[in-house]
Amino acid sequence: METNGSDFFSKMCKDAGEELASGKQSWREIETNTLILACIGMLSHQLTEKLTKPLWFFASSTAAAAIGYLVTLILGG
Repeated sequence: METNGSDFFSKMCKDAGEELASGKQSWREIETNTLILACIGMLSHQLTEKLTKPLWFFASSTAAAAIGYLVTLILGG
C-alpha cells in the first residue's frame, strides 16, 4: 500500500514540475503548493542520483570480490 502512496506522491511532484517547466507561469506566479511539490521532486531526484551511484559501485565491487573468492575456492588456490 505504501508503494501506491509513494507512486502517487512522485506523480504529484512530476506533474508540478511539468507545470512549472511549461512556461505558462513563472516561479513567482505559480501557486505555492505547486512550487513546493516541484522543488521537493527535484530535490528527491538529485538525492536519489547522488546516493544510488555509490551504492551500485559498492554492490558491484562486493559481488566481484565474492565471485573472485568463489573461483579461488573452486580452483583450489
